[in-house]
Amino acid sequence: MNREEVADRVEALVQPVLAAQGMELVEVQFIHPRRGRATLRLFVDRPGGITLAEITRTSRLVSDLLDVHDVIGPSYTLEVSSPGLTRELKKPADYARYVGRLVRLTTRAPFRGRQVHLGVLQGLEAEEVCLQEGEELCRIPLKEIARARLALDPKHLGKEAEHRT
Repeated sequence: MNREEVADRVEALVQPVLAAQGMELVEVQFIHPRRGRATLRLFVDRPGGITLAEITRTSRLVSDLLDVHDVIGPSYTLEVSSPGLTRELKKPADYARYVGRLVRLTTRAPFRGRQVHLGVLQGLEAEEVCLQEGEELCRIPLKEIARARLALDPKHLGKEAEHRT
């Protein structure tokens, strides 16, 4: 199996179990170098944020589940963590979930003269990300976005945890 197939199988196995625990599986990464031990990374979150104790419990739960189903094989390292305060926006639902937050978007090619856009997320409408950049509302087609991340707002530093969902 290739990396994507392993990640897809792990996601299909783990996602329902985490959902039953009130958690969201944000991303699965499987790295298998030609030499050395494979690494499986799971990024999990929950509304209001996730604690270290919950990550530890999730790691044990997922480890046992993967051992029973033998999806990966005998030798790999499991890493479970939070996506962090500057998490990547990957799914269309993320653009609705984080409305009102400061985001940094990188487009595939220059859009309106630049590739990096920083502004307050206004949502997703008709496959376009609405971003308030200063006084201007910018509408960037979702297919043109190479990468989107939450950004830390220096004016609200320390209050970011209040806005986490």
